[in-house]
Amino acid sequence: MNETNSLAAPGLRAGPVPATTLARLDRRLALVEEQATAFLIAAIFAILAVNVALRALGAPLIWADEAAVLLMACAAFLGAAAALARGQHMAVTLLPGALPAPLRAPLAICVDLVVLGFFVTLAWLCWRWFDPVRAFGAQSLQAYSLESYNFIYQERTLTLGLSKLWFWMVMPVFALLSCVHALAALKRDIRRLREGDAR
Repeated sequence: MNETNSLAAPGLRAGPVPATTLARLDRRLALVEEQATAFLIAAIFAILAVNVALRALGAPLIWADEAAVLLMACAAFLGAAAALARGQHMAVTLLPGALPAPLRAPLAICVDLVVLGFFVTLAWLCWRWFDPVRAFGAQSLQAYSLESYNFIYQERTLTLGLSKLWFWMVMPVFALLSCVHALAALKRDIRRLREGDAR
């Protein structure tokens, strides 16, 4: 990954930053996310292509559409995490473009903090939703669902017959991956600010 990428607008930064352990982890996770997204997209294409052929023969796969939708949702979350790591999400650069150069680095740090705060909040909300401590501390998952009215561990897909939990797991994974990417961007921008002040 290009070390000049970050969460805020590309115009806010210049010059490479030496790789740290967090930066290397950030790059490796982004690579895994991209590969997983590519695999899921290929699987969606294969499922739909096979279903089209079988439908023409009068024997369609009844689970194909549901599988494609669920895999597309997973691919979207993983792809969004990879785009965050690469600094490829859309950004409005009117404000940084209008600011003098010395104020752009602090603005980038503020943007990084907002993004990090968003994903930490999302991770916390996922923790509350999945509620693993109470769920696995209960007598059974069914007892937990009846007590809490949280049926996340009980719901199944309509045609695949799989637990929806396996597909919903992409949300906390996405939140945690994005926290790592946001933290890496924040560390890069703080280092750039310090190096700029030292010059």
